[in-house]
Amino acid sequence: MSSICLRRSVLASSLALALFTPHVFAQSASSGSDQSSTQQSAQTAAPSSDKPAKAVDLKAITVTGSMIPRVEVEGPAPVVSVTGEQIKAQGFTTLWEFLDSLPQVGQQISDSASWGSSSVNARSVNLRGLGPGFSLLMINGHRVVDYPQPLNKQSNFQNYNNIPTGMIDHVEILASGASSIYGSDAVAGVVNVILKKNYQGDELQVTGGGATRGGRSYGDINFLGGKSGENWHIQYNLEKTNRTALWGHDRPYQDSVSDAGYGAWGPAARMFGYQYDAAGAIALSAKGANGQYITPPAGTCSKFTNSQLAQSHSVTTNGTQIASITDNGYYCAQPHLFQDWVLTGGTRSTNGYLGGEYDFSNGMQVYGSAALYDTVGISNTQLNAFGTGQFYDQTTGQVISQAIRQLTAQEMGTSANTHDREKNWNLEIGLRGSIFDNQFHWDLNLNSQKYIVREDYTAYNQQGMNDFFLGKQLGTSAAGDPIYAMNWQQWWNPITPQQYSQFAVNGENTSSSWLDQAQFRINGDLFKLPWVDDSIGWAAVLEAAHNGFKLSPDIRGLDPTTFQNPFGAYLTGEGTRQRFSLGTEFRIPLLDSLTWTISGRGDKYNDASKADIAKTWGTGIEYRPFDSLLLRGSYGTNFKAPDMQAIYLTGSTSPVGDYIDPLQCINAIKSGQSNSTWCNLVQRPTSQYYTLYTNGSRLLEPQTGHSWTYGFVWQIPGVQGLSMSVDYWHMGVDNAIQYLDKDTVLVDEAGCLTGVQASGTSALSPYTAHVPGSSYCQMVTQMVQRNAAGQIVSEQSGPINEASLYVSGIDALLDYKLHTEDSGDFRATINYTNNLEWKQRVLASDPLQNTRYNNVASRMTWIGDWTKGKWNLSISGVRDGSMRAPNYAGCTVLPNGIQPGMVNIVNGSQSISTGICQVTQDGNPVTVADSTTYHGRTPVWITWNGSVGYQINPDTRLKLTVSNIFDKVGAIPYYAGGFEFVTTGQTASEYNGREWFLTFDYKFD
Repeated sequence: MSSICLRRSVLASSLALALFTPHVFAQSASSGSDQSSTQQSAQTAAPSSDKPAKAVDLKAITVTGSMIPRVEVEGPAPVVSVTGEQIKAQGFTTLWEFLDSLPQVGQQISDSASWGSSSVNARSVNLRGLGPGFSLLMINGHRVVDYPQPLNKQSNFQNYNNIPTGMIDHVEILASGASSIYGSDAVAGVVNVILKKNYQGDELQVTGGGATRGGRSYGDINFLGGKSGENWHIQYNLEKTNRTALWGHDRPYQDSVSDAGYGAWGPAARMFGYQYDAAGAIALSAKGANGQYITPPAGTCSKFTNSQLAQSHSVTTNGTQIASITDNGYYCAQPHLFQDWVLTGGTRSTNGYLGGEYDFSNGMQVYGSAALYDTVGISNTQLNAFGTGQFYDQTTGQVISQAIRQLTAQEMGTSANTHDREKNWNLEIGLRGSIFDNQFHWDLNLNSQKYIVREDYTAYNQQGMNDFFLGKQLGTSAAGDPIYAMNWQQWWNPITPQQYSQFAVNGENTSSSWLDQAQFRINGDLFKLPWVDDSIGWAAVLEAAHNGFKLSPDIRGLDPTTFQNPFGAYLTGEGTRQRFSLGTEFRIPLLDSLTWTISGRGDKYNDASKADIAKTWGTGIEYRPFDSLLLRGSYGTNFKAPDMQAIYLTGSTSPVGDYIDPLQCINAIKSGQSNSTWCNLVQRPTSQYYTLYTNGSRLLEPQTGHSWTYGFVWQIPGVQGLSMSVDYWHMGVDNAIQYLDKDTVLVDEAGCLTGVQASGTSALSPYTAHVPGSSYCQMVTQMVQRNAAGQIVSEQSGPINEASLYVSGIDALLDYKLHTEDSGDFRATINYTNNLEWKQRVLASDPLQNTRYNNVASRMTWIGDWTKGKWNLSISGVRDGSMRAPNYAGCTVLPNGIQPGMVNIVNGSQSISTGICQVTQDGNPVTVADSTTYHGRTPVWITWNGSVGYQINPDTRLKLTVSNIFDKVGAIPYYAGGFEFVTTGQTASEYNGREWFLTFDYKFD
């Protein structure tokens, strides 16, 4: 919710009307450059006419986006400000949950609930859809240390999930570039968390609740207090929170692979029932030399939890008809594959804060604080299944081409959860004062932060399982297959936890990051201009920082035959960086109604990359033709230094066993095979695992960009308390670091080699992302190594400094405040963002492609508050626009499960759909009239939240909060398949459903 305030008199009137909101979003100039919030008072008289209230003497405030204190809250670029109490009133229990709902935030880019996660307890924020690394998180105006683990095994980011809500006074969000003020990372914007300050007394808050569908039980105890003397003040906070995990079995309607949309069911699934083996949901199986499953002994499958006897079928097609059917035999399937997966992680945290100030008689003030965050995160995405390659079994005298076995929690005697044990501390000390008769205010701040993560997990011992089930290798057959004497009794029956302990392994990965920084700020008025009754404002900042990180995985991971972690990665690396920065800003009143702001900054880097000196500048204009209207605009250059993970990640290797092979999929479709396992994301047998090599690069340069905004803020005449703002924004990055991840490399390799790409599991379409034979295609085809059978042996991935990304859109805000003598106070705010463009490319030689359709194009939030006497009521909501559903612009599937391919015409860099659907019959393309272009979209997503509070007495308050009042959960699109069927690009389109929280608040005298 953004406060729209213009000139001094209008600001006073607005504050008087908004007294029922918990806090004023401001910082007094007396606090120097410290970004801590200071509550300011305003008279409670409500104007009885449309005339502005009489002006009061307000102190200047510092708002995120500028270093210069000012009376006007609204500046050249829009800033959203929300109090901690408002965050809780909307049903959000963490800062990240709130930020992820904002219209200015793009869809989440996180692997927290996916197989192979390396940051299970952390959450990032994706401002403007540029990516988590392009926004800056600050606490009280100071940069926050990076999370030690890389996001998606690639890049640095800051964790928004561990900041305790009990200490938050308010949060300011600047969703536009600000590198000329804050330096690196402030490309898409800045999130500045302002902690409570000058708090008096003691307060205890106890909250309990959870999801009405089950899971996510929540408990929070928060103790907050403060004491003051004649020239000193201290403030303290202790908060303990527990949030249980949400498991797949808590949402049984989508914990099975067969919950996939019916459009994703192929011919075999429609004829014989869902084919669990094609989706990788095998609990127990063995295949003979002919590829047929060996039927398990009677009753075998029922001995295991989440296991049932299933029959496998495969089909080949010719045109629109089924050409042949193959009965592959029986095996034990695990239909509810995701029931023991954690959908949203559990958290236990204990957070403490102590801060204070002491005023000297000479006007200077010394201040300091210490914060410690201790968090344990719980996650689970099930251990890998044990799988064999082909071998000769001496026990039965036959060749076994493949055997797969999934260990259960009952066999292991543990759920094999991963526990992320995190400690993060933040220490600061500072001195502030004034010079030249209070004309200039200065602030010297020293800050030290460290973040440590220890991951305790159940690992996977391939060799130990191999010895237990197959025994030691007895030799090699004439055909070259290893010889074993398989123990079929142990294979077909559950083992005990004692037997599991014979080959069980547990591991611990450790990582850490640190940041030590010093900052000196000064601001004040230089001199008055003779033609206006105002002075030139000036501010400057001098900074020095030293930061680093270290990844220390379990050393046993170097031998993947005896030790594999559940993250599918062995990430190593360490490095340090030094930075020195100097910046300045001027605010020049050209006329009484026209103000110009200009800023500049230089950042000098010392690290192993090619980053040296980054120079940025910014400017803004504010024109007030009359008191109730502000016309504004801003422009700035921005940059992001290369991620330290991208620079220093060293030769990390990862075994990959859960993947789609696009090249093999294309070859299968060309041969008439439908729904090939190569076209599905399944867990492969161990013999089909390959090694992924991930490296950093010392050749990376800073990523540079630009941003501009223009718009207006209008307090509408004739309706007191009604205001609105509309702003257009544009920002871009010209040489962004692009991680060529494993999926991108494999898709592009196949497209560059064949000129086509798979559309679903049975159709092909032209490949247009890159021109075959181009320098990119030559590079990407060399990054994949295959054996003579065409299977992947190894793959290279890593960062390059080549990508471009440009985004633009419109923000709008409508705010109304009403004070009545008899009915109480009302406030309603609507925020709306329309993302007009997402243009991107990998290389400078590639065409810019607008990928807006891959994201939520529009988002709206609203909140209404009513306060009267002892009662307070709040209603809020979020609306996400629709997105293209899976298979959009593809061909509709036929009733028998065959899906034709769309015929596209390539025109330069564009692929134009003809609307013609074809299949291959007897080697020739045939048009299918019964299949048309699919234009399905996910529905608009709307959720409502509410809270009601009652002040029992001056010291005691009770509040009930309900999020997602109508218990809405995501629907599975018709063509959705694989894990996470629900469209997670829409903020609330997930698994949680309705949640309730009851808070008891008691203030001690």
